Amino acid sequence: SVLNPSRIVLLWLFALWTAVLPTSVRAQQVGPGRLVPLSGHAEDRIRIDQLWGVRDPAGFLLRSPSSRMAREAREVAPTEDGRWSVTYLLPELRSVWNSDLPFSMNDGSLWAGRGWSASARLGAMLRAGRVTLIVAPELVHEQNLPFQVVAYPQNDLPHRSPWANFLHPPGQSADLPLRFGPASVTELLPGQSSLGLRVGTASVGVATENVWWGPGIRNGLVLSNQAAGFPHLFARTDRPISTGIGAVEMSWILGRLGESRYFDDDPTNDHRSLSGLALTLTPAFDSGLTLGLARVVLGALPDGKNPLSALLDFARDVGRPTTAPQAGASHEQIFSVFGRWVFPKAGFEAYGEWARFEQPASVRDLLEFPERSEGYTVGVQWVGGAPGTTAFRVQAEWTDLEPDASWRFRPAFSTYTSEVVPQGFTHQGQLLGAAIGPGASSQFLAVDRIDPRGWDLGVFGGRIRPEAAANFTDVVPQPRREDVSLFWGVRGAVDVRGWTVAAELSDGVRLNYLFQTYPMDRITGQAEG
Repeated sequence: SVLNPSRIVLLWLFALWTAVLPTSVRAQQVGPGRLVPLSGHAEDRIRIDQLWGVRDPAGFLLRSPSSRMAREAREVAPTEDGRWSVTYLLPELRSVWNSDLPFSMNDGSLWAGRGWSASARLGAMLRAGRVTLIVAPELVHEQNLPFQVVAYPQNDLPHRSPWANFLHPPGQSADLPLRFGPASVTELLPGQSSLGLRVGTASVGVATENVWWGPGIRNGLVLSNQAAGFPHLFARTDRPISTGIGAVEMSWILGRLGESRYFDDDPTNDHRSLSGLALTLTPAFDSGLTLGLARVVLGALPDGKNPLSALLDFARDVGRPTTAPQAGASHEQIFSVFGRWVFPKAGFEAYGEWARFEQPASVRDLLEFPERSEGYTVGVQWVGGAPGTTAFRVQAEWTDLEPDASWRFRPAFSTYTSEVVPQGFTHQGQLLGAAIGPGASSQFLAVDRIDPRGWDLGVFGGRIRPEAAANFTDVVPQPRREDVSLFWGVRGAVDVRGWTVAAELSDGVRLNYLFQTYPMDRITGQAEG
């Protein structure tokens, strides 16, 4: 559809800027600039500089492209009220080729299916005193070649698309198509666009950009850039607010989530609201330590319902739809606590995030089953050497979203899915949170050599066990052997005259794909025959 909500927001941003910007100043102070996308090479360099003490780590755990660019601008030259500038953003091209099966990690609006997938972004940033407009649309093309999928059983839920994920029927439902239809896809999306107004030490505005909350490098448990950015209102601090106990930062978001075209044919449930609030504290006794908490609540948004009615849903009591279903329940939540500790003199950081997807019934319930519906990420990163010298970097991250031992007493819980919101924590068919998917776990290790002449080269390896929670349902037949991916590869990047080229080449094996396996005696019998 040409007039989807995201494109309407983008057109509105253009129209509003044209209305408020006087003709006489539209071409003043024109120059190049670079958008800092989430989880990309540019952000990786910022994180390394923080470990070296070159940059302040404050504000890094609540980030988006627009908030990152605002901080970059203040670090270089604080913006003065009444000053006008136009920055054309250097283009970014991202391309992924998968030989046999889809593999897409933190690719935003791009879903990397089988074959070639690519996205291109360009645009401009315009500043007028307290107003900042970033127009950064993205053109996406996905070849989407055929590969084996298991069709959703039409006798089970006829209105579900055959491309819908058969591992997520009602009860643990989520809009995560195994394949996005039978043909290639080409789309123009608003991408990382935003319009913000500075009000003192804060900003308010509207955006379609991605938002990342938390310290994870590969997996953000609450919000990440695994899915495309969704239309949302935001209010956030632009810089730390000093208090008696330390520096405080805040981010609030109210968004409208959309359903993919390959979930169901029910037009009454195509949209959901998402309301979230996140806070961080950098204590006065250690500027390298940041602690935070966040909560997001999503709910149904029927046609005609005012999205602003969900303004304060982040504080809503959502009940426990999975453990104790109640008539009329229509909301789900994620609550997380997280932290990051940077030691610049050692070039080291440690970070972690713990999330709970089911709201506890009481303090006793939380103490009795603290691990119920939990997920966590822990990680470390060390960079030896110093700026301007050859350095080595080690990364390690572990994420676990698998069902906990409480399944013996209560229904097994699959993260990011829902009993009452059929699409779960998704937008346009991709997860809002951890890239590894619902009910999954992963381990990742990488070693890189960073050269002062502007290039780096490294090796990496990892393991992902997707959809482990599905083993607790009848959807997966016996014998229930785990679906496991093992991967390894090389990666590198080089800076040439202001341009950066980054590449990654990996190989891997996926065992028991979609839990398809056979008893050993059957395999032996076939081999002997």
